[in-house]
Amino acid sequence: MTNPFQLSRRSLLAAGAGAALSAGFGLPALAATREINIGINTGLPFLPYAVAEQLDLFNKTAKDLGVTDATFTVRRINVATALIDAMLTQEVQFGTLGNQALLNAWEKTRGKLDFRGISAYWKGKFSVFSNTDRIKSFADIGPNDRIAVQGPKSAQALYVKLAAIHYFGADQAHRFDNQLVLLPHTEAVTALTRSDAIQVYLGISPYSEFVAKSPRVHLLATSRDFADPATTNAFIGAIEPVYAKRPDLPAVIIETLNRANKLILDDPAEATKLYVAAEKTPLSPEELRDVITASRDDYATVPNGLMKVAGLMNELGDLKQAPESWTDFFTGPITQTRGS
Repeated sequence: MTNPFQLSRRSLLAAGAGAALSAGFGLPALAATREINIGINTGLPFLPYAVAEQLDLFNKTAKDLGVTDATFTVRRINVATALIDAMLTQEVQFGTLGNQALLNAWEKTRGKLDFRGISAYWKGKFSVFSNTDRIKSFADIGPNDRIAVQGPKSAQALYVKLAAIHYFGADQAHRFDNQLVLLPHTEAVTALTRSDAIQVYLGISPYSEFVAKSPRVHLLATSRDFADPATTNAFIGAIEPVYAKRPDLPAVIIETLNRANKLILDDPAEATKLYVAAEKTPLSPEELRDVITASRDDYATVPNGLMKVAGLMNELGDLKQAPESWTDFFTGPITQTRGS
C-alpha cells in the first residue's frame, strides 16, 4: 500500500514507466536524448539539489526508473524573478520558487502555459535581521526603513505580510509593501553588514549564520515566531509544455529529492562535503555541518499548508480566486500524496 505521505519507489517506477508509454501517443516527438535543465538558487534550502548534483542522482535515478532519453543538469540562477522567467521561456525546464510565487504563477498562466508544482522540497525558517539599533522587532520598523527580500512574490515577501499581520493586525498586511528592496541573498548580506542601504533582511542559511556574526547586526525574530512552522516554503515546478510532453520526469525529480533527503538525514557530514563542493559558503565546514545537522528535518517532498497560504492570499487580494484543492496547482505523482 502506498504511504500517503511519501510515494514508494514502486509507485514512482510505475508512474515513470506509464508516463513514458503514454507520452508516445499524440505528443510531438522529442530528440533521442534531451538535456533537462533544473534551475535553482543558492543557499541551504537547495541542499538536496547540491547533493543530487554532486552524486549525479538525477541521471542515476532516471536510469533506475527506466528514463533513458533525458540528461539532467542543475543550473544556478541567483535572481528569483529571472529564474521564473527562465521557466516560462523554457530556458530551464524545471525550476524552484517559493509558496507565494507558485500560486501566483499558477493563477497567471491558467489556460495558457499552465504552470504547476511538481514537488515540495524545503520547510525551513527565515531569520529576520536588522542593522539599526532602534529596530528591536517588526513593530519598530518605520516607513522609511528598507527590507531586503528576493522578489516581490517570494516566500520572504509573504512572511513580511504575515509579520505585519502578527504585529499590527489583519488590516495591516500590506503595511511594508512599498518598503521592499529586491536583492539576491549575497547582495543583501553585503548591504546589511557593510552599509545602510537596507535596514532589515530576511535570510536563509547559511547567509543567516554569517550575518549573525556581524557586530553591526542583531536578530529580530524568525518566521516561526509569527507563522506556522509546518508550512512548506519552497517548491519545484514547470509549465504545461514541459510536463505534458514528458510526464515521466516528475517521478524522477521526486525520487531524486527523496534520495538526497535521506542522505542529508542519515549523514549530515557527507551532505556538508557535497554542499561545499557545489557552492561557495561564508561558513567554515564545521559551522556548516552544525547548521545542516540542526536543520536536516527541513527537507520534504510533500507540500504542507499551501491551502492556508492560498486562502490568505485570496483574502489579501493577492490571489483572485483560491483553488479548491492543493492538487489544482500541482501535477504528477505528488498529487497521490496527502499534501495540503
